[in-house]
Amino acid sequence: MMSLASCLEARSPTALSESPLYQYEYGSISKAIADLAHNSEERLQIQSLFRQFCFSLFATQSLSEGSRVILQTDTTSIIKAHSPTLPNRTHVPIPNNKIKGNKPIDIGYEASFINLSMPEGKWSLPLDVDRVRSDETASQRALSQLEVLLSQSELGLSNYLCLNNLDTKYGNAAYLASAFEHDNLVNLTRFRSGMKVWTKADGCNDRGAPQVFGEKYYLNFQSKYKTYKHPKTKSTYEVYQRSIFELPTDDYVMTEGQTKSGRKINIHIWRWKDLLIRSKNGNNMKDKPFDLMAVQIKDAQTDKVIFKRPMFIALNGKRKNEIQSKEGYQTYRKRYDIEPFMRFSKQHLMLDKLQTPDIEHLDNWLLLNQPVMWLLWSAAKEATFQPKKWRQYLPENKDTENQSILSPTQTRRAAEKLFLTFDLTPFKPQKSKKGRPRQKGEKQSQRTRYNVVKKTTAKTKIKLKSEKIE
Repeated sequence: MMSLASCLEARSPTALSESPLYQYEYGSISKAIADLAHNSEERLQIQSLFRQFCFSLFATQSLSEGSRVILQTDTTSIIKAHSPTLPNRTHVPIPNNKIKGNKPIDIGYEASFINLSMPEGKWSLPLDVDRVRSDETASQRALSQLEVLLSQSELGLSNYLCLNNLDTKYGNAAYLASAFEHDNLVNLTRFRSGMKVWTKADGCNDRGAPQVFGEKYYLNFQSKYKTYKHPKTKSTYEVYQRSIFELPTDDYVMTEGQTKSGRKINIHIWRWKDLLIRSKNGNNMKDKPFDLMAVQIKDAQTDKVIFKRPMFIALNGKRKNEIQSKEGYQTYRKRYDIEPFMRFSKQHLMLDKLQTPDIEHLDNWLLLNQPVMWLLWSAAKEATFQPKKWRQYLPENKDTENQSILSPTQTRRAAEKLFLTFDLTPFKPQKSKKGRPRQKGEKQSQRTRYNVVKKTTAKTKIKLKSEKIE
């Protein structure tokens, strides 16, 4: 863990053996990863211990009575296109598609992270990490992780109001309906532009049944006609999309701020209370209203809109009314800290660099990312960062003395000096007899090769489920 957190020269897990902190041979790296957990039951126990230890560190230093815990949930792709012996690989999205016309997908797995947002700096630390299975979606895996986090009594997370920040991937009934059942959880989920929302209906319809959904609105800044093409007849038709801004707001806030470059901005926040989205695939949303916030940012001097479209954020949860509009926007801004965390984990902690034919070892490697990040965070206040001469003029390296805490990259560059001041005697290998080598003529059986699994649609899953019930 110390080698992984500090070795700047390593480009693969095996190269960590060249670190002065690592006192074993290179062959023991794969054995150490394999021995972390030998099966799913052992891994669940290790995960539980990691969660308790990490949250206790966070609680003792950053939490007080009445504090709110800010969570961040997202997934990242682990590309394994050339690993046919790994089972249940699926098609996963990849960012930054470099060749125009190529589909932005590859073959591998998705890792689901639920992170804690730290109050100092822009640190985002993993509280739970798990691999998304081939028979589930990212929303289902996130729901399973939240269920464990909020129900684990030793963790104590249920004693705080948790604000969970999510992107548009989770802005659907499949996630929001189940997440609503947690009493102390409020989800701040971004809704995509053009999405449909409904007001609550008053009264009954013509048949006497209670009407749930009222007027329909679209998440657009202005009302407009949009042209669609009929899939069968290929004829075009227009649909009038009434903007959400035609609905009277329940709250409006304008606050001032500035960008990282010092540009002064005005932040306009509109809020509508108790809206609904349609139920889908058996996920009932009729009794789960949410508050919707629209955020628009303008230049303070010219009053021109900086971003073309406003950002729509839904506050979903039983305690949503405790979150003020300004606090909701400032909390959602913390969501973006998980993006550099995942990039840092891949580029520096080699999250996707392990080459293994065993899926159990890959799961162990993903799990190992969690304590390494917390080790770096613990060292951030004690390490002394001294940038290279050609890097000392960069803006992020000029005022390191005035920073309350170093960034993850700065900490990693300074960690090896700090770790070498420790007594490394407890980490020395014990003397042991050599194991039995492979005998001459001994053959190993070939590993099974697996095909890529294509995930079924939601409709197919419901059909299969109903057939099983029958």
